[in-house]
Amino acid sequence: MLQEERQQLILQWLKQNQSVRIAELCKYLNVTRETVRRDLYELEEKGLLKKVHGGAVLAKTNVEPPYAKRSVLNINEKEAIAAAAASFVEDGDAIYIDLGTSTLLFAKQLLGKKGITVITNALLVALELSKNPDVKIIMSGGELRSGELALSGPVARKSLEHLYVDKAFIGVGGVSLETGFTDYHLAESEIRQLMLKNAKEKYVLVDHSKMNVAAFVKVAELEDIDVVITDSEAPQSTLQQLEEKGLQVVVVDVQT
Repeated sequence: MLQEERQQLILQWLKQNQSVRIAELCKYLNVTRETVRRDLYELEEKGLLKKVHGGAVLAKTNVEPPYAKRSVLNINEKEAIAAAAASFVEDGDAIYIDLGTSTLLFAKQLLGKKGITVITNALLVALELSKNPDVKIIMSGGELRSGELALSGPVARKSLEHLYVDKAFIGVGGVSLETGFTDYHLAESEIRQLMLKNAKEKYVLVDHSKMNVAAFVKVAELEDIDVVITDSEAPQSTLQQLEEKGLQVVVVDVQT
């Protein structure tokens, strides 16, 4: 059994039972304790579960992994996803860019674009794009969240509610066939929802670690999104079902 398949089975067990012991997983997966420990360690690094003595419990849906940890996880996958997303941006576009580690890498891919207007509530995205004098940047107001350096709240919503874009590019904390696209921060998700509503085309940047994950708050239904851009480690069955729901799925190969 491949590592990806084992880890998906571990997560499915946890979603059904909320906790699991290493001995149970060894028997269920027919692997050694050391193999199970490695899988649990990797899943904990991705913020998908929490290791406890003798086993693991499901990570809380309202606890987001710290930005500093997320920024170095799956970096090759995120860079490839960002490059693919940038290919959808044309000179002269008006776009919205969400906060997040993948969207920041996406912003770096836009430094050669000309005449685009970018609306964002992410300070790091704005600072990155300010290196290109051909990019017009419009930032929301709002309350600044430390760590993420993202703006949200009623002031942010008010400043963006009458702005419309050709394309919106967002990141999410999870996507699953049951819950749709979800994330952790309620106020920031309200901004995502607003700008998705005000966009002609809607793109989600999501690496494989977010697949079959449900975070705290719904951002969008599956059918609300036009294009999902992910990497080749994402479960093929999930990608196939997303396509059956009418989404365009772009899968990038990752150079190691």
